[in-house]
Amino acid sequence: MSLSHKAALPRAFYFAIAAGLALCGCSLYPSGSYGPAPALSVVQATDLGVFGANPKIVGRDGGYSGVFGANVVWLFGDTFLTNSNAEGQSLISDSWAWTTSLDASNGITGFQERDDSAGAPTMILTLTAAEQAYNAAHAGNPCQVQPCGARWALWPAAMVADPTRSRALVFYQLVSAQPGNFNFQAVGYSVATWQTFADLPQRPVINPDAQYPDLLFTANEPSFGSAALVVGDTLYAYGCTSSNFAVPCKLGRVDLSSVDDRSAWTFYAGSGTWSSELGDAVEVFTGNSIASVSWNDYLQQYVAVYNSPLSGNVKMRTAPNPEGPWSREVAAFTALAPVNGGSPVSDAIAHPEYNLNGGQTMFVSYSHATGALTSEFHLVSVQIASTASQ
Repeated sequence: MSLSHKAALPRAFYFAIAAGLALCGCSLYPSGSYGPAPALSVVQATDLGVFGANPKIVGRDGGYSGVFGANVVWLFGDTFLTNSNAEGQSLISDSWAWTTSLDASNGITGFQERDDSAGAPTMILTLTAAEQAYNAAHAGNPCQVQPCGARWALWPAAMVADPTRSRALVFYQLVSAQPGNFNFQAVGYSVATWQTFADLPQRPVINPDAQYPDLLFTANEPSFGSAALVVGDTLYAYGCTSSNFAVPCKLGRVDLSSVDDRSAWTFYAGSGTWSSELGDAVEVFTGNSIASVSWNDYLQQYVAVYNSPLSGNVKMRTAPNPEGPWSREVAAFTALAPVNGGSPVSDAIAHPEYNLNGGQTMFVSYSHATGALTSEFHLVSVQIASTASQ
């Protein structure tokens, strides 16, 4: 969820949810107690403080990362600028930064960002000419076309490297945002291809005859790219979509050579089987719409990291395979509470490129609201122990 929409949502909304659940005797979030025993325990979690601050930016969220060439690239969602950019905008739907540092033991430093001609940070995912024209026509108040403030947005999701093809892949969702609190919806989900670091990722045409030709998955399908990883030459992507106050995650996979061919995708259907029919896909675990899944050499297991929806409680699960069976949850740490009624944490993500001792120490980021439309990112080192010998 984007910072702008989270921040604009009234606190009364959350209280209304809590009150309604109390009356019905429901739980806001499943306990996470199902599944086999986890392969890890958390020894210690240490907040390393704020990182990646940019005086040209007052707030943003997200924080997926990935390695492309010699750079660790960080991807963010809606970004509020201190000053308007070259197009007169103070809100852009995504932004990015990179660093060459792979040492996070004392925090992450050396971030760089590309600026436009007005000296403002730029987007990594580019709107089409039609999308740009739509946003320009609805910008300002008064605007050329009603409703004022309507816009197309591109929100980045998981990023993976494809070294064989000398490229990176960036998942994203295309979002239609309308004026008003919490008034937005995803139109669909897809993957952008990034061939050279000097250029920007491109949104390839997937289905020329479709209303949205660049999309792999529609709004009625799981949000594949909530988390993603590569094993050998196979891309695994988790689609985690809210349902009845829980966020079940389904799993798709495809050969890296055929990422933009929807017919080449298969989906985990349970009991060790994969199906070409998305309708056969089963839930592999319950997590959050922003998450991470990565291989941990120290544990010899996959580790999922996310925070409970509408909560700063950061959780971990383990599994021997991308499809599971996934363990019950382990509490990793509790993120700092939002300041001044800001929105809850929604984007706890692990960054395996920074792992120490094969992943015995992991690093997890989250954004922390410091006001209505302002935020900062925190980095937490999480030391784990294997339960295999316990």
